[in-house]
Amino acid sequence: MRSYAAASYRGAMGMYPAYKEIPAALLTRLLERPDDEEWVDGLLFEAGDPDSGTAPGWSAAVSYSTLTDEELRARFTWPHLTFSAEQQRRLGGLDLGKHPDPDWFSHLLFAADTPQRIDLAGVLSDDRDERNTAWEKIVEVPVQVADRSAYRRGDVGYGFHTDVPCYGISGYRTAEDLTSVWGRIERVLASCPEHADRIIEQFEAQIRYYHGCVARGSADLSVCW
Repeated sequence: MRSYAAASYRGAMGMYPAYKEIPAALLTRLLERPDDEEWVDGLLFEAGDPDSGTAPGWSAAVSYSTLTDEELRARFTWPHLTFSAEQQRRLGGLDLGKHPDPDWFSHLLFAADTPQRIDLAGVLSDDRDERNTAWEKIVEVPVQVADRSAYRRGDVGYGFHTDVPCYGISGYRTAEDLTSVWGRIERVLASCPEHADRIIEQFEAQIRYYHGCVARGSADLSVCW
């Protein structure tokens, strides 16, 4: 199934949007020919085997960092989480859940990074009703997430052409974009130290993802499966 990313996939149902970390240098190569599906797929994917029922998968180039073990150890210095050598080496992905569910972590970061204090205790509460009430206010806070178009035709921005069976690669974020997200994470944790441990516990997958991207100097793609 051919997919052209962009806005078309957002109208369908039953999709799972995700972020996939990729090396920043690989993003530069992708942007040379973003509308050439053979170029894009050749860089991102390994061919599957229809006879054995093996689906295409991410290539080694988007699965492992080329940094040395010493370089990785020097970069993974955040004291609140530990990373094994394999976790330091492997480029990650972040499943955001079934579309159109909101990206809860982004809502939390933007709400907590505003001058008005929000009810973080309620958001992190074990009481379901209290938690739901607090989240209703947080999701009203506008969230601006970089999702850059790979190329444009007229006034329409597109992602990357791909012939791999998926709903699309809608765009990308640069290493600078991901560094900005990490900066917001650190500001939020520093501004509410009484809730920092609970935030890290509840959103460990997201925090691990962004720290890994920043430590490896990566970019990422917005994909939907």
